[in-house]
Amino acid sequence: MDSTQSNPAGLTAGTAAGTAAGPAAGTAAEPLPGGARRTGRAARLARQHGVFGAVLLVAAAVRLVAMLAYPGPLLYPDSLPYVVAAKDLVPGQLRPLGYSIMLRALEPFHSLAAVIVIQHLMGLTMAVLGYALLRRYKLPGWGATLAMVPVLLSAYAVQMEHELLSDTLFAFLVMIAVVAMTWWKDPPLWACALAGLLLGAAAIVRTQGTPLLIVFVIYLLIRFAGRRTFACIAVICVACAFPLAEYADAFHKAHGSWNLTTSDGAFLYAEASTFADCAKIHPPADERFLCLNVPVSKRWGTAVFYLFIGDPLRSVSGGMVGNQADKLGLNFALRAISAQPLDYLRAAGENFAETFALHSGNAPIGSIRWEAIRSELDYMFPAARADLVFPHTAVVLRWDGARPDVRVVHPYSTFILAYQRYIVLSGPLLGLIALLGLAGLIVSRRRRDGPALLPWLTGIALLLIPAAILFDVRFIICAVPLLCVAAGIGAQEIADRARMIRATAS
Repeated sequence: MDSTQSNPAGLTAGTAAGTAAGPAAGTAAEPLPGGARRTGRAARLARQHGVFGAVLLVAAAVRLVAMLAYPGPLLYPDSLPYVVAAKDLVPGQLRPLGYSIMLRALEPFHSLAAVIVIQHLMGLTMAVLGYALLRRYKLPGWGATLAMVPVLLSAYAVQMEHELLSDTLFAFLVMIAVVAMTWWKDPPLWACALAGLLLGAAAIVRTQGTPLLIVFVIYLLIRFAGRRTFACIAVICVACAFPLAEYADAFHKAHGSWNLTTSDGAFLYAEASTFADCAKIHPPADERFLCLNVPVSKRWGTAVFYLFIGDPLRSVSGGMVGNQADKLGLNFALRAISAQPLDYLRAAGENFAETFALHSGNAPIGSIRWEAIRSELDYMFPAARADLVFPHTAVVLRWDGARPDVRVVHPYSTFILAYQRYIVLSGPLLGLIALLGLAGLIVSRRRRDGPALLPWLTGIALLLIPAAILFDVRFIICAVPLLCVAAGIGAQEIADRARMIRATAS
């Protein structure tokens, strides 16, 4: 039966309401005052994003307590060279200059603590970007918030943001690039250009960003959309090449070679040293001094040892990261990989698997697990003041009038020390997050435009690249925001498929 016949009163409900409303009935409603409109918008935002806002406030509070507990930055052996490089901005051979460029831009503050505040804000912003992207792809507020909890609340993220290291800036640039490419189903050319520039900038912050351009190109090819795809690839490649070419030119003027660094040979040689057998490699005469006398079965399983302690490249003219050492180390490593591909894959696979391991208890000295446990301790907030002596104290004091030693302020440090003991993203949980993103990709495999594809590929690449070259637990943190985004979208894809199956069955 027609609804107008079943309920004729319904036709006049609006009229009756208008009559009861008085003389203004039937006319346009009076516009709300500006304050009322703003209050209404705020109320709607609170309803839509209240859960995320609450968790974001908690995350900001944790970071505030960390700043109160440790007013200065956490320092690592790499920290002070970044500050020294910010003085003259001459490209370094060991690491690129991108982070030092940021420090130079912040030099007017004359405070390393201000740098740490900005890095904490970067960490929070990455979570906001991830949440916004997930909501754009129809995740409910609670689901998008849950996906960003590891980014917001894990003590590992807070620790890394508090370190005077390049990791947070690198992760921030990559996150924006991924969001720019996935915000639209078909990203506009300007978004591709922005992503390319950000990838180029990220590679100048950390050279591990250089291969990410390949990931973005693969993503565009998988989502092939005719001539537009080729236009996007051209734009992103040219945009990425621009900052890299400028930096390579500056490096050439400083060191005589067209590179971003000359440390790749040392890093890859250190990884090869864990398995290289010269009886199988047969290196030429000029590389034989790189053969280790220690049997492979008795070598350390971690490449870090051979990079910083037992590296014969240190004896080469120009040092371990000079042009000659870079060439010799790279050639030797490539020969070892070519002659022993399975041994190399095993070593890289063990590094990658360690990403998802639980780093607790004891491990054999020299093993990958032992190195991972030791590294995690290096990045933790300390229980007591660490009086450190650096060779460039004068430069640092000119940059920041306060000594850059780690200061511990009670009682705030008591909270942070307890927090970092329990509120962490463990390796097995990260593995589940990565698998959830992969499961979502499998479920939506017929849709080449799946929005989880790029964040998942990029996150996995950020784990595979250091595993293949030089593993360190600190590199894991950069992949977490991207894998969490992929997991959120993956969970939504799985839920949608389950609903579809149930609807079909009924």
